[in-house]
Amino acid sequence: MTVETKQWAWQAKLRGWMRLIKPTLFFFLSIVYGEFFLKLYCFRVIPVRGLIFTALFTLPIALLLGLWCAAVRPKTGQRVLLTVTAILCIWLASQAVYYGLFETFMSLSSLVRTPMVAGEFGGMALGNILKSWFPILMLCIPFAGAVAGCRWILDGEKPRRRDAVQWAAAALMVQMAIILLSLHVSSGPVTLYHIYHQSDAAELMVTNFGVLTNTRRELVRLVFGAQADSVLDPDGDVLDSLGGADVPTPNRGPRPILDENDRVLDIDFDALIAREEDPDLLAMHEYFASVEPTQKHEWTGYFKGKNLIWIVGEAFSTLALDPELTPNLYRLSREGFVFNNFYTPLWGLSTSDGEYVTTTGLIPKAGTWSYLQSAENHMPFGFGHRFKAQGYRTLAYHNNTYTYYGRDESYPNMGYEYYGVGNGLDVARTSPASDLEMMEKSLPQYLYEDQFMVYYLTFSGHLNYNREQNDMSAKHWELVDDRPLTEGPKAYLASQVELDRAVGYLLEQLEAAGKLDDTVIVLSGDHYPYGLQDEEISELLGHPVDPDFEKYESTLILWNSEMEQPVQVDKYCSSLDVMPTLANLFDLEYDSRLLAGRDILSDAPGLVIFSNYSFLSERGSYRFTQEQFTPWGEGRPDDEQYVAQTIQDVRDRFRFSALILDEDYYRHLFAPETVE
Repeated sequence: MTVETKQWAWQAKLRGWMRLIKPTLFFFLSIVYGEFFLKLYCFRVIPVRGLIFTALFTLPIALLLGLWCAAVRPKTGQRVLLTVTAILCIWLASQAVYYGLFETFMSLSSLVRTPMVAGEFGGMALGNILKSWFPILMLCIPFAGAVAGCRWILDGEKPRRRDAVQWAAAALMVQMAIILLSLHVSSGPVTLYHIYHQSDAAELMVTNFGVLTNTRRELVRLVFGAQADSVLDPDGDVLDSLGGADVPTPNRGPRPILDENDRVLDIDFDALIAREEDPDLLAMHEYFASVEPTQKHEWTGYFKGKNLIWIVGEAFSTLALDPELTPNLYRLSREGFVFNNFYTPLWGLSTSDGEYVTTTGLIPKAGTWSYLQSAENHMPFGFGHRFKAQGYRTLAYHNNTYTYYGRDESYPNMGYEYYGVGNGLDVARTSPASDLEMMEKSLPQYLYEDQFMVYYLTFSGHLNYNREQNDMSAKHWELVDDRPLTEGPKAYLASQVELDRAVGYLLEQLEAAGKLDDTVIVLSGDHYPYGLQDEEISELLGHPVDPDFEKYESTLILWNSEMEQPVQVDKYCSSLDVMPTLANLFDLEYDSRLLAGRDILSDAPGLVIFSNYSFLSERGSYRFTQEQFTPWGEGRPDDEQYVAQTIQDVRDRFRFSALILDEDYYRHLFAPETVE
């Protein structure tokens, strides 16, 4: 081969490699730019670890996308480059809009159900898109770059097949190397490897690895099944089915010795363990047998035999309490049981997650609509079932489309006779609908029953919070118009006036029917009013809000007219604890070990769990993404050990709540004859 021939061959090979390098570099820079901008827009700060691993996990994606563009004809490659860049920009921009609306990230499951959501709240979404013009514009910059430079980016000759294979192999090796590297990088007591493989928190995934990695992980789970990535072996180690590594977990200690005061059911875990072959079910039997149950106490059965009206209020929070605007809510919040450290965290996928947490005492599973998935499961602790077994009439009402979020399936599965808009509840189709009208239409159905248990999900407090787009805000605008607030906070307060009127009407009708003393009223929110910006929440608070914890602080109303003095409760607690607390007060049959929440009135330590593994407890606050524990008073020598143990507890509650849902675990325990 002559020198000229060798030089020509070398130049051709170089052009082939440049055909691979340039689109790869373009995708890498475009994705990293989009991911970093999105993090700053959503979180305001980016941990250094998140910057590094987002860039690292972007590299194999860029390598494969660059190969795709380079390995085809130039015209086809240009079309691929433009199409893929457009899809990436749209996906990242949609995440910015979605986060601005719901303060969580859009999942593929949410995307599949977009037509349903758009049908109900299309106008609201359009308004938020218009308000989010700046992040949308910034996240579309890479597409403009692709349009301007696609010919130059794909200039050169197609790479040889051998070079293309080597390029793909390099992408795979880089991916595996990064995953192995993450195993050795801790996030406090938790490795990044755990977050990548086992975390149910989209915020943690996006913070540490980026939106695209989170989306890819979700796609894998959707295709191959959302099974737990690790199980406990009989010796208590975590056997990771993907990485093959044995990662020791803290010793759970000896099993608790049960006695007659424990809130447990007769479950022979030893027999279940002895015959179980499925590793996930075995892990569950072992775990639940090791959980310390709550016990009966002075308040056990305090409300036994009374009626129950359980209300989950749309966006209800402490911010809505005002002696003049909402006198009924204000009064009830200061009578009965008064929970001074109650929180309503926001969970990861849909607003129905807050409802699921409150009514089941379980943490929702990432990537799925947990309440809808539970409709296929055996749910023996559903209050409709528990009260119906005692002769109560059990009903559920929601003043929105009855099929929304699959409530027409999940509510009956919880034991309720269900009425919503389009299914027997005839209320005016305002936006949002009236809670007061729902009470007026529903009360005659059960008010004169001997015993009743009724569940309400309200709607009047729904965003958008402005006078033009919210009929409930417009209805009560004159009551808030003179307040020194901007439009958003005024509209929120006005919308909550309708809930207050509904509760006032409920109390009047119960008293007129002679049922007030025999009825317990429970009310908490499904989530904080995320339709308000932090600055607007600060207006209502009168000081800058702490976005990590304070904006989730809320109120749980638990009231009966026969309680002469308020009972002050200072324990840290949350919506996750409402169901077991009520179950004990009404002395229902349940097993406290099988829930992620705890009876607030028991002697179990208080713990508020957030979707990103942060927590509040009697000892302090822990911000998981910052790996920062702040004690309420002076620190203790064992703070580090305490945080590690608590994080392990939090991980367990996330993981086993998801497994209860995935494995239909209650059916295995209480209806094994129906297990296929």
